[in-house]
Order: sequence, then structure tokens, then C-alpha cells
Amino acid sequence: MLTHLTLINFALADHLAIDIDQGFNVLTGETGAGKSLLLDALSASLGDRTDTNYVRYGADKADITAVFSYEQHSPEASWLQQHELDDDSGEIHLRRVIFATGRSKAWINGRPSSLSELKELGRLLVQLYSQHSQQQLLEPPYPKHWLDRYSNFAQPAQQVKEAYSNWQQTIRQHQAALDAQASRKQRIATLELQLEELEEVIQLAYKEIEQEFDRLSHHEHIMQDCSYALNTLDEAEQNINQELSVLIRRLESHAGRSEQLAEIHNSILNAQSELEDATANLRQFIDRQSYDPERMEELNAQLEVFHRFARKYRTQPEALNQEYQGWQAELAQLHALEDPETLAEQVELAHQDFLAKAQHLDEIRRAAATPLAKQLTEQVKQLALPEAHFEFKFEPLEQASADGLSFIQLLFTANKGIPAQPLARVASGGELSRIALVMQVMNAEKTEAEVLVFDEIDVGISGGTAEIVGRLLADLAQHVQILCITHQAQVAAQSDQHLLVKKQQTDPASSTIISLEEPQRILELARMTGGVEISETTLQHAKQLRQLKFQPV
Repeated sequence: MLTHLTLINFALADHLAIDIDQGFNVLTGETGAGKSLLLDALSASLGDRTDTNYVRYGADKADITAVFSYEQHSPEASWLQQHELDDDSGEIHLRRVIFATGRSKAWINGRPSSLSELKELGRLLVQLYSQHSQQQLLEPPYPKHWLDRYSNFAQPAQQVKEAYSNWQQTIRQHQAALDAQASRKQRIATLELQLEELEEVIQLAYKEIEQEFDRLSHHEHIMQDCSYALNTLDEAEQNINQELSVLIRRLESHAGRSEQLAEIHNSILNAQSELEDATANLRQFIDRQSYDPERMEELNAQLEVFHRFARKYRTQPEALNQEYQGWQAELAQLHALEDPETLAEQVELAHQDFLAKAQHLDEIRRAAATPLAKQLTEQVKQLALPEAHFEFKFEPLEQASADGLSFIQLLFTANKGIPAQPLARVASGGELSRIALVMQVMNAEKTEAEVLVFDEIDVGISGGTAEIVGRLLADLAQHVQILCITHQAQVAAQSDQHLLVKKQQTDPASSTIISLEEPQRILELARMTGGVEISETTLQHAKQLRQLKFQPV
């Protein structure tokens, strides 16, 4: 649930902090007051695209913070746990800073986050419906998507997509086998020869051979330098280890007189220990070294083989092993494609698997379509469309697709005795807005998001229809939190919290949001119904609208 929003230098907001209640919240205000301010800020905090217009004039950045509460076993709680962002507060703090230069930064619970993470979490928290959503109804895939979403068919629909993808992949593999028949045998022979040629070489470690050869090549210089180092450290008449021992004895008597001298004494002691270890290791290294001319020749021969094959196959000596593995993989693939008939059987099995899943999806869609169309009809009838009728039409596709076996249309008629036809063909703009509203409310009942935002979706309705819409949203708010921008007093009257957006003629201009108490709510409802001049009649009407909220339906 959204509990708090803070806006600093965001658009018309100078510094605005507002608490959001549970239930049904509406935002109202005069045209141009900035009613979209809160929703724009919320969208920005959830990772939506922003631009420099959101930064208040004269400021160098805009800062938005949104605070949500959540339950311990909710999807958002799981998401936070997976991303190691959970804490014991039971809150989610989303922060977005938009700079006047066009850049932006985001944080989740105080940790810098990417916009993709913000969007991913945002989809679990908030679902947005706008006044333009009715245009989705006219898109061909929408009826199928709406049916699947409302009926919880996401999993079988995804299984059909995966089965279709697998079927198409086996078709491509089978075709590749057929296309490769001519050149396959020649390529197999070439790969087998190359693998046989490199079989012994790749058993050797090029880097180790190269290092050993380099060490033997410089054996004399290495031994000279190591002997000099050993002599200087431990074997010369005045060697470093002896000098250190003398130095330590002389400082030891003064270590108790100064903390700094004590630290110096300990540091030199540690250095002596390190040098003694190094001296022992150096002596051991010298004792184990010997020059072997035969080994030198053997290593040289092995390196020559590596370089010869590297030149032949146009690669680096150290990359021969990787080339060998690549040839092995290619050979295995060619052998797998050796029998097109076997692949043809796999194509048929994949096709049958797809058909089984697609037919099951088609059956459950058809079974769910009739009661869903009936439910949609009953809901829409309440919105001044008493003769409304809906039905789903399933048309078999000429060629099956990842979406299933049928093209699904939503048919509609608003007139008794007139056959239902495709929605896009017969519905007027006003009818579309009401239908979209009902479908969105029905969808919202199924969403996992705990916050639903409706941006002026009641455009095009009024009177008793608006009152019914208000009741629909109020009923929905029994289960989820709702934020709704509205111009309809009948809708606003049904809310639990009424937020008024007001523009202040400061320099520069600014907007503020006020949570209204009951007397103020009555005045705002009267303004919405009666305009600038508020009369006793409009006040009484506003009071009646509020009383309707508390009357049983």
C-alpha cells in the first residue's frame, strides 16, 4: 500500500509531502491546477521515463520519494529478499532524482538501483489505468489477453507459446539437416582429420611448456642472480640477516622507552622473519635446479609443434585447445543431424505436443468465455446501457500460432434485436469508455498489485452512471488501495480520502495537495457540480451525494 509521497522541486511542486490513506482516494481540482502531479511523481518513482520538464523552473534537480507498506509473504517481499533489499521495517522506500541535465538516479531502500529494477518492483506494487486505455479494446489481441488475464490462463498460455517455439525449432533443425546433406560428409571427414591431428598436442599444457622452456633457456643467469641474492642475504661476511640481528638487539633495549620505537622494533622483527623464510625458500630453489639439455630439446620440439599447428589453423598456440573443443562440438552436431528421418519424428512429436496444449487452452478459453461475457454484460448494463450484450467469437486460424488455435473477438451490441458485431465496428466513443472502465475494474479484481491508479477513466460519463462507477470503485477499494483522478462529483463522493489539488500564484507558480475534512469535501463537491458560484442548492446536492456513500445499495 502507498503510504506517503514527498515531492521536492517536481514540476509545480516546491516541497510537498502527503500521506495516502487505505481504501478509495480521489484527486480533484480545477483545470490546470496540476491534478496529474501526484500520479506523474508516482510513475517517476516506479521507473517510468522522465524528462527535464519535471524539474521545477530554476531548480537543478527534482527529488521524489514514495513509501509503500507490504506484507511479509507478498510478491514484493519475495522480490526484495531475492535482491537482498529487505529489512524489518515492513516498508519500501523508492527514491528518484531527476537532474536538469536530463540524467536521473534511483534508490530502493537506500541502495542505488537501476531503472529496470525499479520498473520490475513497480509492476508488483502499482497498476495504472489511463483514460486512453479504451484504445486497447480496439487492438485485435486485447480480447484474448483480457480473457486469459481474468481467467488466470497465463500458465497454460505460456505453455502453448513454449510448445510452439519448440515445434518451430525442430522444424528448423530438420530443414538444416536436409540442407546439410550434400556437404555434411565432407565436413565430417575434415573435422575428424583435424581432431586426430591435434589429439596428442592438446594433451599438453602450452603455457607450462613455454614457461619451463624459458626457465631452462635462462638457467645460467637465474643461478647467478639467485646465488648473489643468497650470498647477500645470509652467506657473506656482512650479510643482511646478520645486520638485522644486530639492529634488533640494539633497538630492543630501547623499545620499552617509546611506543613508536616499540612499533619500529616489531616491524623489523617481522621483516627479519619474512627474510629468513625467503632465504630458506631461495636455498631450496637453488638446490633443486639443474640444467637438462635433453629436456630442453624435448620442450623445444613440443613448442615447434604448437606453433606449426597454430600457423596451419591461423590461430594462437594457446588457443588450439579451444579450437579442438569447438570442432568436437561441431562434429557432434553434424552426427546428430545425420539422420533427417529421426529429426522428422521429433518434428511430429513436437507438433503433437503443441496441438495437445493448444487444444486444451482453446477448450478452457471457450468454457470461460460464455460466463465472462455474461458477467461483462451485467456490469455494463448498469452504466446506462440497458440493452448491452457481449459475446466472444472464436474463429479457427488457418495456421496455428504461438497464441493458440483460434482468433478471438469480442462482439457487442447496445440495441435489442441487433446482432452483436465486433466491438471496434459498432461501439461509439462514449460506449467504449464505459466498456473499458468496466473491463479495467474487472481486471483490477485479479491483479496482484495492491495499489490501482485510475487516471480520468470516467471521462464521458455523468449523472447516475458516474454514481455507479463510484460505487464500483468503492467496492473494489475494499480489497485494494485506489488512487483516482476524477472530474465527477458522483465518483469523488464515494471516496474514503479526498485530495484537493490547488495552484498557488507564487513566483514561480506552485501546486499543493490538501487532504480535505468533511466540511471542505462538501464545498469541493459543490464546486464540481455547480461551478464557481456555490449556492445552497449545490451544497445540499453535495451533502446528498456524500450520504449516498453510507447508504446500502
